[in-house]
Amino acid sequence: MEVKTRKRIFFALALGGLLLVLSLAVFIWFLSKNPNDLAARIFFNFFTAFILVVVFVSLLGIALLAFTLFSNKPMGGLNNIMTKSLNSVYPLAFFSAKLLNINKDLIRKSYIETSNQLAKFRLGEMNLKKILLLAPHCLQDRDCPYKITVDIENCRRCGKCPIAGLYELTIKYKAKMVVATGGTLARDFIKQYLPEVILAIACERDLASGIHDVTSIPVIGVLNRRPNGPCCNTVVDCKEVENVLKYLCGDICQLN
Repeated sequence: MEVKTRKRIFFALALGGLLLVLSLAVFIWFLSKNPNDLAARIFFNFFTAFILVVVFVSLLGIALLAFTLFSNKPMGGLNNIMTKSLNSVYPLAFFSAKLLNINKDLIRKSYIETSNQLAKFRLGEMNLKKILLLAPHCLQDRDCPYKITVDIENCRRCGKCPIAGLYELTIKYKAKMVVATGGTLARDFIKQYLPEVILAIACERDLASGIHDVTSIPVIGVLNRRPNGPCCNTVVDCKEVENVLKYLCGDICQLN
C-alpha cells in the first residue's frame, strides 16, 4: 500500500502541474483577444495551440502510464514512450510540490518508485548479461585510505562499510560494480561499460536526477540511508540490492 500511495503522489502532482500549464494557456488565449494588434493575436493563438497540444500529449502519456502501473500490465513497445512521458512531467510534479510546500524527497521517492516499476516493464523477459551496479563513494568508510573509485579491487573487504558486501553480490550475480564520486564519473562509467541495465544506489536527490538524465538505459534505483548526515558513511540494505539482482538475473523475486 505504501508503494502505491507514493506513486499516486507523483501522478497527483504531475496533473497539478499540467493544470497550471493549461491555466497559462487560457490566460494567453485571453490576451490574444486584443483587436488592435493582428500580429500579437496570431502569435498568442499559435503559442496557445502549442501549449494545448503539449498538455494533451502529456495527459495521454500520464493516462497510459497510470493504467500500466496500477493495473500491472506492460504495454510492450509503448514502455519506452511512457518513460519519456514520465521524465517530461517530472519537472512539473516537482514544481507543484514546491508550490504546495511538500517535502522534496517525498516527490523524489514517488518518482523513483514509479520509474522502477516502469524500468521493470521495459526489461521484460530480457536475458540480461551486462548489469552495472553504480554505487556512490559516500558508502565507503570516510577514513578508508584505499581508492576504490579508481578500481573496486582496491577494496580490502574489511566489513567497515557496505562496499565489501555489495562487491560480493556483484561477483555472485556476475554484475559489474563501480563507485562514482559524482554524475560526471558515473556517466563515464556508463559509456565505458555500456550496460543493459543500471542498478543505482544513491540518495533521493542524486537518484532522481540520475534516472531523469539516463533515458536510453533502464535504471532501477535503491535508496541509501544517511545516519551520519549527507555524503558521510551512508549505508544501504544489501538484501534489497540482492533482491533486485536476483530479479535482473531471472530469479523469482519482487521489486516492491
